[in-house]
Amino acid sequence: MEHKTLSIKLSVIYSIIYGALACIYPFLIYYFQEKGLSYMEMGIAFAVISITGVIVQPIWGFITDKYSNQRTVIIIAMCFSALFVYSLILANGFYVIILSIILLMSFQSPIVPIADAYSYEIIEQYKKLQYGKIRLMGSFGYAVVALLMGYIVKKTGINTSYVIYSILMFFGVLLLASIDYKGKGMRKNISFADIVDLIRYKKFILLMISVILTNIANGSNSSYMPVLIGKTGGDVTQLGIVWFIIAISELPAFYFGAKLIYKYGELNLYIFGVGLFALRYFLDSLCDDYVPVLVIQMMQGVTYTFYLMTSLQYLNKISPAKMRTSAITLHAAAIGIGAAVGNIGGGILLEYISIFTLYQILAFTCVICLYILIVLKKVE
Repeated sequence: MEHKTLSIKLSVIYSIIYGALACIYPFLIYYFQEKGLSYMEMGIAFAVISITGVIVQPIWGFITDKYSNQRTVIIIAMCFSALFVYSLILANGFYVIILSIILLMSFQSPIVPIADAYSYEIIEQYKKLQYGKIRLMGSFGYAVVALLMGYIVKKTGINTSYVIYSILMFFGVLLLASIDYKGKGMRKNISFADIVDLIRYKKFILLMISVILTNIANGSNSSYMPVLIGKTGGDVTQLGIVWFIIAISELPAFYFGAKLIYKYGELNLYIFGVGLFALRYFLDSLCDDYVPVLVIQMMQGVTYTFYLMTSLQYLNKISPAKMRTSAITLHAAAIGIGAAVGNIGGGILLEYISIFTLYQILAFTCVICLYILIVLKKVE
C-alpha cells in the first residue's frame, strides 16, 4: 500500500512540475516579442536559460549528494522559483530580462533532474515502482496546461501564465512535503576528484556528446517551433495545441518504457529514437501548412521519450550509486549545453536563412548524433 501512495504522490508532483513548466516554455518567444526583442536577442536569451542550467545544475547536484537530500533541495528550489517568476512580469529592457531569467533559472533548472534522482532512489527501495509510469504524468500535466494556456494567454496576456506557474509550484511544495521518504539522509564521501573521474570515463563522454547533439536540435526546435507555426499559418492557439500533442504523445512510450528497454536494450532504443528525430525535423522542413506540422509532432512519443528514458537508464547503469544525483545533473547540464548552442545558433541563423532551412540543419545534427551512438555501442 505504501508504494501505491508514493506512486500517486510522485505522479501528481511530476504533473505539477511539468504543468508549471508548460506555463513558461511554450510561450517564451511571445514574451520576448512583447518585450520587443530581436531574433538575435531572443537567441541570446534562450541561450542564457540553457547556460544558467549548465552552470547551476552540477553545483546543486554536488551539494545534494554531499550535504543534503533530494526532497529538501527540490522544496527550496520550487519555493524560490515560485517567487522569482514574478521578476519576468516586472522586467523591461533586454538586460533586465536577462537578469530575471538568470534569477529564475538558477532555482528552476535543478528541479527536474533532482526530482529524477529522487524518484530513482525511491524506485530502488520500492521495486514495484517504474520511472516511466511516474514520468508520464509529467507529460500529461504539460499537455493539459500547455493546451489551456494557449487559450488563456490569447485572452488575458502572457503575465497570467506566470501567476499560474507560481501557484502550481507552491502546490507542488505542499505535496512534496507530505512524502515521508526523505532519502537516504546521510552525507556521502564524494569529492571533486570523483566528478573528474566520472567525466573522464569514455562511455560517459560519448553519452554526454550524444545528449548535447540531440539537444542542439531538440532545444532549437522547442524555442523556434512558434516561428515554424507562424510561417505555416498558425497562431498562439495552435501553439498550445502543438505542445498538447507533443506531450500527450509521450504517454504510451513512458508507460511501456521499462518493458521496451528490457526487451531491446537502452542503446538500441536510443539509436532508434534519434533516427526518428532526424526524420521528424526533415519532415518539418517540408511543411507549408501548420496542420502537417501538428501531425508530425506526434513523433515526439518515440523520439524524445526513447531518448530521455534510455539515456537516463544508461547513465544510471554506468554511474556510481553515491554520485547518482551528480550524474543526473551533469546529464541535465549536457542538455543545457546543447540547448544553448541550438538556441543562440538558431537565433543567429534565422537572421540569414528561413525556418525551413534551419530544420534541415537540425535533422543533419541528429544524423551526426547517430554516428556517436554507433561508436558508443561498439565501445559497449
